[in-house]
Amino acid sequence: MRRLRWLPLLFTPLLLSGCPFVELPAPLPLGPGTVQFNNTDVTLAAGMAELQPATVDTLSSSVNLGRLNVSGLQRVYELETPANTDFSFTVVARGGGNIGATRLSLAHAASNGLTPQAGVETIAAEGMVLEGAGMSNRGDWLDVTGDGFARVTVRGNISADQVLVVQVPRNNTTIDIGVRIRIGNPSAINLVGGGASSARPGMASQTIYSSDSWQFGLPSLAVSGDRVSVAAYDGDPTQQTYTNRRRQWLQHDSATGTVTGGNATCSSGDTGFWRDQEIAAQGNVLSVAYTGDGNVRMDISLDRGATFPIQQVVTNGSFFGQRLVQAAIAADYKLGCLYWQSSGSINNPTSQLVLVEATPTAFDANNTPTGYSFAAPVTVHNVGRDVTPLLMHMAYSNGGDLAVGYGYTSITPSTGWTVISSSKFRCAVRRSGQSNFTDVELDREDNVVPCDPHVSVLGSGPTMEIFYTYEKSDGIHVRYSSNGGVSFSTAAFIPSPGANMPSIHARMQGGQKRVDLLYIAPTAWGNEVHNVHWDNFVLGGPSPALYRVTQATAVAGSTPPYPGMPAGYTITSAAWFGYDAVIKGDDVVVVVHEVTCDSYEYYFMQGAPGGTVAFAGGGTPPPPTILLPGMTGSVAAPNAAHRNQLKILTLD
Repeated sequence: MRRLRWLPLLFTPLLLSGCPFVELPAPLPLGPGTVQFNNTDVTLAAGMAELQPATVDTLSSSVNLGRLNVSGLQRVYELETPANTDFSFTVVARGGGNIGATRLSLAHAASNGLTPQAGVETIAAEGMVLEGAGMSNRGDWLDVTGDGFARVTVRGNISADQVLVVQVPRNNTTIDIGVRIRIGNPSAINLVGGGASSARPGMASQTIYSSDSWQFGLPSLAVSGDRVSVAAYDGDPTQQTYTNRRRQWLQHDSATGTVTGGNATCSSGDTGFWRDQEIAAQGNVLSVAYTGDGNVRMDISLDRGATFPIQQVVTNGSFFGQRLVQAAIAADYKLGCLYWQSSGSINNPTSQLVLVEATPTAFDANNTPTGYSFAAPVTVHNVGRDVTPLLMHMAYSNGGDLAVGYGYTSITPSTGWTVISSSKFRCAVRRSGQSNFTDVELDREDNVVPCDPHVSVLGSGPTMEIFYTYEKSDGIHVRYSSNGGVSFSTAAFIPSPGANMPSIHARMQGGQKRVDLLYIAPTAWGNEVHNVHWDNFVLGGPSPALYRVTQATAVAGSTPPYPGMPAGYTITSAAWFGYDAVIKGDDVVVVVHEVTCDSYEYYFMQGAPGGTVAFAGGGTPPPPTILLPGMTGSVAAPNAAHRNQLKILTLD
């Protein structure tokens, strides 16, 4: 990443340098003090590794905090990078019970010992790029707002020391954190390449949808026959705004090449951090599980998405903080819905992983279910404390066994309002015909902030093979079981610090055990989807091939926010939780959300909505007032000029 050089505006007042400054209004719905924030924890991470604060504050006395109305720093991080070397780190804030308005704000406090004379646009001008959802420019501050969770990634390449201030509001106080990025030695924030240098061969790609909305993203994928169905989130697809967030459904017919869809208002207060909507398909049945209003719901279609006659509320009792809903359909058409929830009080919540299943009540002449009967929720795992869940995955075997790959991060307060993050990675297996799970911990790591375990199965019963993948601070790990989850062996390790969101896909092809591992790999300009491929997996056998599925790029010369500033970069990258993948026959189908944005884009972002606290009642609430009209509506053709492009890839 090349540094944007902008010395005149940084060190000289704008009026003296002859550059007009455009005064920005305050964010529309949320300003400081206008909402009750539920922030409980905040931490910094380099890749997946949690960074530790300095033991002594030598920063406060060297920067002008008064310009930002900051009286002092409660925590300081001292980071280090060689000059003109790519680096990346992430700031993460969470709310108790994973709900409620959660915000962190970022400001530029100093560059090379001098105070910036403009707003947050000087961050980009000095060679740093900001990536996140729910961003809103407030002059000197960039607010990042979510519902129970908020994060922003800072990527950069600098030639002089930089100081950022992170501000985290709580109900009755504000925490201010200083982050100094010094020019010096390589450290954990410097990027290490994942080793993928060539594109995946034999890969087909088609763009099926585009949107200009800042709210588009978080795609989930399902395949049935010649239909590829996608559930995602969107706003007004023709406008760059935060208004009218909605759930967007799309269906691509590979036989005709047509794309149809439907959409409905989204009741969630999230701004794009939680993947709270999932889709699954089997034969003529499509199931979409989602949350956002204090309940978990399943919309079920029995005609491949033309209509959704079943809208079922699957939650039971007074719970809140439902997150990361998963959906799966077994070969016998049993439906599974997996989700996290919190119980207790908002001040002392406890997290549980819950499973709800439904069985067909009857079948028609085409062997398609005509209705479903839902069982009571079953707790797969009760953590016994408040945790941040990881995006999980479940898979039914062809014999009706169920494997669940999941994990979570617990936050332990330490001195000086610091925290220690500890993550556990677990696999729960339930044999066909049984009611109890065998639930084992496969690994754990302290001081790590991971994202997503994933499972794939072959066969069934006592000899069922389970492939389990997850990320740690040093890269992607794969565990393998050949005895239905009784024991696991180390199968693979991909040394790529910062890599995250792995998914694994095993299937038989011509008598060979073909396995594809996909994951997000961070680069200097953003995220790429990488692929580890085994033509014929054998535990301890030949090494797999490593490929690149997407590529992050940057083009210099984009238009700056106002005259006198240096040109920026136009950056294309895989988005946050920007892909999903499923098996189709002996291929793997992948949906990828690529976002193209200007390095100054956040300057123009205003009015991010805030999170809300939603509690489920003890009764059965009605379905949303606006229901999805199936997937048969017309969908505009993709526009290559839109910032968001949704692509379907097929890996042989």
